[in-house]
Amino acid sequence: MSDRIIGIDARELEGKPTGVGVYLKGILQELQIPPRTNLQLYFRNSVPKNISNINAEMIVLKTCNSNIAWQQWTLCREISNRNVNLFFSPANSLPWRFNKIQTLTVHDLSFYRYPFWFTAKERLARQINTSHSIRSADRIYTVSDFVKQEIVQRFGIKENRIKVTPNGVSQCDTDFTIRNILRETRRLSNSKIILYTGSIFNRRHLPVLINALTHLDPSYVLIIVGENRTFPNIDLEQEAEKLGMRNRVQILQYLPDHLLREYYIMADVFVYLSEYEGFGIPPLEAMSYGLPVIISDTPAMNTIYRDSAYLVPSFAPAAVADAIKKVLEDENEKSRLVNAGRELAAHYNWRETARIISSDWEQLLDSAG
Repeated sequence: MSDRIIGIDARELEGKPTGVGVYLKGILQELQIPPRTNLQLYFRNSVPKNISNINAEMIVLKTCNSNIAWQQWTLCREISNRNVNLFFSPANSLPWRFNKIQTLTVHDLSFYRYPFWFTAKERLARQINTSHSIRSADRIYTVSDFVKQEIVQRFGIKENRIKVTPNGVSQCDTDFTIRNILRETRRLSNSKIILYTGSIFNRRHLPVLINALTHLDPSYVLIIVGENRTFPNIDLEQEAEKLGMRNRVQILQYLPDHLLREYYIMADVFVYLSEYEGFGIPPLEAMSYGLPVIISDTPAMNTIYRDSAYLVPSFAPAAVADAIKKVLEDENEKSRLVNAGRELAAHYNWRETARIISSDWEQLLDSAG
């Protein structure tokens, strides 16, 4: 019997990977390929250097077409010609004309729930692609039960077509010797560091977090790490300037993994005020570094993080500031959150997520004959 082929849309690993790229890389590093099966990763521009340890054939399909045209024409034609048996997309959208086994991951449905957070063009493209892909997929993976129920309710999909494949995180140790050195080199030795990491969207209320500084003493500083993808656009530096907080706010657009790690090590508390998430990886990463985490009280977040994070009941700056003071000044509460966070982070790992997906792929391939 000839070998079977699994193809994966790997574009999210290119450039500056965000949440979907972290998800895909985490799975690929732990993936157990089914017997008699080869793996092919498809890229649009180039193969990233940091995935050289992944056992797969790397295929670059360069084109001047748009992302949609690349997927629906260039990629679809290539995987059909190569006789790919099963295809996986980690980001909501599948090649429509591919007639073999199709699987995809849906991370959230924010463009349906909150359409005003997207341009008309982006919203329409996401809604059309996601709707068609969900209805045609042989298997749908989601990152939480919350997203699974959203899909069932919105599209009338049977629950047995959906599998929950949670996000994961690697366990990290905080070296306090390095921590002190890093803080000294950045002149932050006497500061209380509030950290936010992740893409900057309107739903994550960064202006509220900046405003919370006005309710805290000058020893508190805020470090924001992430690409600004807000719509309508929010100028965070201007927000800080208006509040007289510019010298207490550092905004870094993007950091490679080794530098991002340093900021997790330096920080005192992690704050993530998201109004809507399918899962939310950054709080889990912060927990793995032993940081106490503060999050907004929203359905998916409080279901996943439960008592492992401090829940803020509103987006009022004063309430956020009170939560930060409580977590950092109450040693018992801080210790409880650190221990509970590490325990939760240990529960979510990419190995288990990869096992669920690879086992399902094997069953789908075997069923197809």
